[in-house]
Amino acid sequence: MLVRLLSADEPGVPSFRHWLEGVDTVRIFRGPDHAELRAHTLEVAIDDPYASANHVLLRLTPEGITIRDEGSSNGTYVDGEPLLAGEERRVRSAPIEVGRTFFLLREETAGSRDSPTMPEGTEPLTFHAGFAEELKRAGRLARRSHDLLVVGESGAGKEVAARWLHHQSGRPGPLVAVNCAALPEHLLEDELFGHVKGAFSGAQSDRTGLIRAAHEGALLLDEVGEMSPGLQAKLLRVLEDRKVRPLGSERELPVDIQVIGATHRDLRAMVDEGRFRQDLHARLGLLTVRVPPVRERREDLGLLLRSVLTPLPAGVRSLRFELETLRRLLLHDWPMNVREMRKLLLAAVDLANSEGEGAVVIGPQHIPKGMLGSIESPTAPAQLSTEDQELRARLFGLLAEHRGNVAAVAREMEKSRIYVQRLMARFGLRRPGH
Repeated sequence: MLVRLLSADEPGVPSFRHWLEGVDTVRIFRGPDHAELRAHTLEVAIDDPYASANHVLLRLTPEGITIRDEGSSNGTYVDGEPLLAGEERRVRSAPIEVGRTFFLLREETAGSRDSPTMPEGTEPLTFHAGFAEELKRAGRLARRSHDLLVVGESGAGKEVAARWLHHQSGRPGPLVAVNCAALPEHLLEDELFGHVKGAFSGAQSDRTGLIRAAHEGALLLDEVGEMSPGLQAKLLRVLEDRKVRPLGSERELPVDIQVIGATHRDLRAMVDEGRFRQDLHARLGLLTVRVPPVRERREDLGLLLRSVLTPLPAGVRSLRFELETLRRLLLHDWPMNVREMRKLLLAAVDLANSEGEGAVVIGPQHIPKGMLGSIESPTAPAQLSTEDQELRARLFGLLAEHRGNVAAVAREMEKSRIYVQRLMARFGLRRPGH
């Protein structure tokens, strides 16, 4: 599978996915955006002025996949490392940089080819075939009003998956969410079940409670693993009887809800340790959807970055990335997942926006220190030895003097063209105007 993630200059352009079954060769080159399969060759044209008319070639064989730069002007990067002109390299799953456009190659993938889409969006929820397969299966269960459990690391997007499942269910009522970890037990019980007037000191009127507020819809219990044993027992009764008794009331009221639990914890292990009811786990945990962490679904990085930046924050007319910034963002492991991505990107936009008039260019200097490790290029001028700084300055001057003619620069330096290209990649230099 080959996914066009995003462009550094136009990050708002949608992502595209190409399945490579039956494909022997993939050509990526500059041209009006389109993709066409001719015989066993997939031709992918990208509207990127920094790409070359004959940029990069991938070959798919039973032994694996190789990639070769076809003598492009601005070079190719694989996994953040430069690929020299004419160099052929074995590649598995890796980001590929062509001009200022980034792709993601996956050598092996299994699952659904469907691309589930959120009702309010035009882009898919995921390109990850395994995740799409789980959503497809869970969507069928949601339409039959089964209670479900969404599991995954903190910040991975469990609530987004729950919203999608609610949409798939077709239930007319709302999706009502409650964070079970955010409230103490006595407040959470009142939030869920409600109360009648006079149930306790300060209860001056009836309160519906979130369970009844979700009537004919769905109740999302975020971090359900944090719920106390007493509340677990009361929730189990609601699931079994579909009735709720408000605090202070003697009457049970019928309710039509679908329950979607969400947790980052291993509920099965908690059952074994006696910290989570086995019967409640049987009602929720046997029908699970796992949301993969961002590091396992890199094919979704374009979708996720755009979801954070769309619409553009207030006061921002346009946005683009410096190549080194975007390269590092796509190679980052995102240990805190989408939550970390949102915090980092919005902070970077604000820092970059303070320097201009609404046209934002996010560079390495706009990433708050400590949020992405060392994002600076290892070959930034300040980090070079005096000798390398002099070499970089000389190369920069020769490129300007010869208007980017690498062959002319190589002749003047009495070096090979490949040597000059290697230096350009090492020092982060590009030909003037490219």
